[in-house]
Amino acid sequence: MKHKYIFLLLLLFPILTFSQGIVIGNYTFKNNAKFHGEMFRGKPWGKGKTIYPDGSIYEGVYAKGVREGIGTLTKPNGEKYEGNWFQDQQLGYGRYTYSNGNIYEGLWFKNQQHGIGTMYYYNKDKYVGSWKNGKRCGEGKYIFADGSYYDGSWENDMKNGHGQFVWRDKSSYTGNWVNNVKEGRGIFIYSNGDDYSGGWSKDLQNGRGTYHFRNRDVYQGDYVNGQRTGTGLLRYRNGDEYYGHFVDGEKSGSGMMKWHNGDIYTGEWKNDKQNGKGKLIKHNQDIYEGAFSDGMLNGNVSVSYADGSVFRGVYKNNKRNGDFIEYDKNGQIKATGTYNNGVRHQNK
Repeated sequence: MKHKYIFLLLLLFPILTFSQGIVIGNYTFKNNAKFHGEMFRGKPWGKGKTIYPDGSIYEGVYAKGVREGIGTLTKPNGEKYEGNWFQDQQLGYGRYTYSNGNIYEGLWFKNQQHGIGTMYYYNKDKYVGSWKNGKRCGEGKYIFADGSYYDGSWENDMKNGHGQFVWRDKSSYTGNWVNNVKEGRGIFIYSNGDDYSGGWSKDLQNGRGTYHFRNRDVYQGDYVNGQRTGTGLLRYRNGDEYYGHFVDGEKSGSGMMKWHNGDIYTGEWKNDKQNGKGKLIKHNQDIYEGAFSDGMLNGNVSVSYADGSVFRGVYKNNKRNGDFIEYDKNGQIKATGTYNNGVRHQNK
């Protein structure tokens, strides 16, 4: 039993010695900061208050002459840190109030936000998530004052990696980000019900992608800077189908259009209409070959009918207008003459 008492006394001796050695005193640091409070062995040790040359004030706990434990640092500009300190640095859990009204609550390491924390911004935005070296890094959710939010990966204080952004109007993007812009593969759902899935670059659709319109039309193909540009397939809900080249969202270049009634056009396009040389095969197998303008026959045209007869002449705005020759199915000239606005004007 006696040995147990001796052992307890040995354990308590440093504590008793420490408590007996604490005095209230003043201390001046090398940076000319002035301390007043509890001291031990000539150094700040325990609770105290320090006033720095720039007017900053620290009130809290010291150990071995450095801030260690719970303490509050208030700066002349109104900024304030309240929380844990270790070896003279903000480390552990703490709350920091910034001069602009922002407030951070969370973990710190070496005077910087590091670990899990929440930043309340002066404009009512909020970020909850991971931090590294004072910047948003890792997984986190940023909620804007208007209700929009981003939930995903961060690096260097910016959206980087996989994440989802939901706007106030309920449109959303889910996919890859690089330095705050959509980059890589992603899905965008629009507030009107349309959706796009495919490549992104510089915050715009770029590369291959699929766009579903709310009316059930579907485009599959190339995008450049947010526009259908390149080769693509556009299927309409009524069964019409276009495969070919696009420029800035419109059919332009070479392409083939199949209508649900069986008509097929193959040729040149511009401004979303047949423009240039082309071939139109009607569902009854009549074939029109020649010049088109704004979706209509314009210029020299050859018409091969299903019965074998042929018409060669000039069209204007889809009507025969000018000289013509007609051949029967055996290739013999059947008629020649002139048309005026669709009416045969003279027959030779």
